[in-house]
Amino acid sequence: MEEARPFTGTKIFDVLNAVDALYTDIDKSQAAWKQKTPAPCPDGCGRCCEHFEPDVYEYEALYLGAWLLVHKKELAEEIRLHGAAFSLNYTDGCFLFDPHNPHHCRAYGGRCLICRLFAHSGTRGKDMRVHWKPCKFIEGSGEHREYGETELIELFGCFPPDMAQAAARLIAFNPENTETRPLREALPAAIEKLKLILRFLTPPEPNSPGPDLPSPHPLSA
Repeated sequence: MEEARPFTGTKIFDVLNAVDALYTDIDKSQAAWKQKTPAPCPDGCGRCCEHFEPDVYEYEALYLGAWLLVHKKELAEEIRLHGAAFSLNYTDGCFLFDPHNPHHCRAYGGRCLICRLFAHSGTRGKDMRVHWKPCKFIEGSGEHREYGETELIELFGCFPPDMAQAAARLIAFNPENTETRPLREALPAAIEKLKLILRFLTPPEPNSPGPDLPSPHPLSA
């Protein structure tokens, strides 16, 4: 993973690659599901982001922060310094949502787990079986109701990716910290943490002045 390379030799390197592997598996399983279901997201929709901001685990925020530091360094610095204060979205939705851009998300490549799972993943009901409900904004996806396992097999011959399974896998990476925080709080903290680690890992520039050292004690001469 390109974004993990600067952190080689640290725990963060392993964290970023583990999350990336999870996201890659989600993409693959969703690709297979989308081929068999009439449920593509409309171009330029973004309506699922307008009144929603994800609560995220620390590892999600670190992944997104690392992506921003590589692909949108200036934006990452704005977020680190000002949090959500620079947001272009003045509603109650995600602070990374840009209503003036047809692609909307300013960090799509590093987006969080729920953003990847929404609309093209299933949930588990009280019966512990997979259920799927098409997004109400997707045209041509059939009735906007919940489909059970039996119907899914009859109609599509397969199941969508399991949200609960994906979340459990993410939690397993860091079982000591299962708390979530709103993205606008978690992301600035994650970027600050990443930049602090990079300061320790980055060698000083050639001929840069060394640290100020105390003068030797007179008796040590």
